[in-house]
Order: sequence, then C-alpha cells, then structure tokens
Amino acid sequence: MVCKFMEIEVDIEIGMQHVKVPVSVNGQGPFSFTLDTGASVTTLSKKLTEQLGISTRKGSKSEAHGVGGGIPTKYADAEISMGSLKFDKDEVYVLDLDAILRDAGNREGVLGYTTLKHCTMSLSYKRQRFKLGRENSPRNLNWSPFDYIKDSHLVGLPVYINGKGPYDFVLDTGAGNTVVTPEMAARIGLESKPVHGIARGLGGDVQLELASVDALSVGAAKISHSQVVVLDLSEVSPKGKLIENGIIGYDFLKNFETVIDYPNKQFSFIDERSS
Repeated sequence: MVCKFMEIEVDIEIGMQHVKVPVSVNGQGPFSFTLDTGASVTTLSKKLTEQLGISTRKGSKSEAHGVGGGIPTKYADAEISMGSLKFDKDEVYVLDLDAILRDAGNREGVLGYTTLKHCTMSLSYKRQRFKLGRENSPRNLNWSPFDYIKDSHLVGLPVYINGKGPYDFVLDTGAGNTVVTPEMAARIGLESKPVHGIARGLGGDVQLELASVDALSVGAAKISHSQVVVLDLSEVSPKGKLIENGIIGYDFLKNFETVIDYPNKQFSFIDERSS
C-alpha cells in the first residue's frame, strides 16, 4: 500500500470520544470510519461490503487480532482513499461491527495500522482536523522516538506517572480513556475505587475503577490532576494481552495535536490548550 499524493486534511467528527474520518472505498463514499491507532488492520463493516458489492475471499475465515481479535474474520481486497490521497488496493478485514461492538452506531469501518503505517498522521481534537500523508521531510517539531510493543502494530510511548517512569504505554485513538493495568497501579501506588459503569469490549464487560493521578506526561506533553481507568485489558480485548502497563487515550490526547510519523518511528505532541 503506497501513498500516491502528498497530504490531505479533513474535518473529523468526535462521538463517544471516538474520532470519525471520511474514507472512500473503491472510489465510492465517503463513509464514516473510526480512526484507531490500536487496530492492526483497516476494516470494513459487513454491511458496507454488501452495499458496495465487495466479495470476500473464499475460505478466508480466520482469527483476527487487534480490532477483531479472537473472532471469525473474512478478508477482501479494497482501495482506500481520503480526498485526493489514495492507497493501492490491499487486503482489509471484513467484520460484522454491529454484532461485535455495541456502540458501533454508524461506524462503517475502521482506519487502522495497515493504512496508517506508510504515512505521517496528525490529529487535533480541538480543531477537529485530521491530516494524513507522506511528507518529503516531516515538520520541524520536537520529535521523540517510539517503539512497537512486542513487535506488534501497537505504538509504544514512554510515560511518566507522578514522576515515576518511563513506562511503555500504547497510543490508542480508539480508547475513550487513559488506562492503567492493575499491576501498574500497584507498582506505582495508585489507589483505585469502583465507580458506576462498565468497560465494554470484545472480551465482555468489566467493572470500572478510577484512580487519581497528580501528573501524567509523555515526552514534553503533560497534564495534571487527572483520572485514569484501572482495568485488566486482557479481559476486554485480545490485544490487551500485549499491553503490560496501560493506554494513552482520549482524555490525554484531547489536549494536544498528536503527530505520528510511522515511517521514521517518531511522535510529537503540540499543546493546544492555550491556542
């Protein structure tokens, strides 16, 4: 899959703390896709493939990981595009998102790692803008390197909590909250308390617990006096088994323009709270 144009910038929608971007499939659309840096593969809903007449491969059922981890998944070939930015036809997952995700809403697909990995992406919740493209030279930003978690597709960032760290956390635009695993909470002395509500994922429902954090920082980006969800991620998603420490999600990311340069394995956060 190769970026054929320099860069596009599109408006986004933010619903249920998830980012929705306009994506065209095989030249038709655009359709509402969820931007999910935690998803391993760009995914089409079963309903959308039927609407567009896209055929899945015969005998293509398997166990998918990431967005569809642990569930039967079919494969198809599709050309993904956003505005003038087009990608070569490549393999996508096909999942019944309505049956799998109870908050699927009008989600017609998921924009995941197999599309994002070739490009630099920029996400601003405040300006509700998303950029994606291949730049000849990335912007002159305060870049920091990232590593993939356990050789997966998951972008790992160095996180400090209350001055302790760094600990590898996953950058996940598909997560509504920043999450700390119970083991990590115990390690750094965070006390969590049950709250009304549940976390819903592919693995089922889990009771929510919250903990207060005085300071949470990733590189030069920092927020103070926040709350994190304390959650056993392996109970809500198969990909959670890869995550030892936690996830950086919406409640942190909403304060910054998030820039990920996938080809050069670097990231930057631009503070937008005073702009």
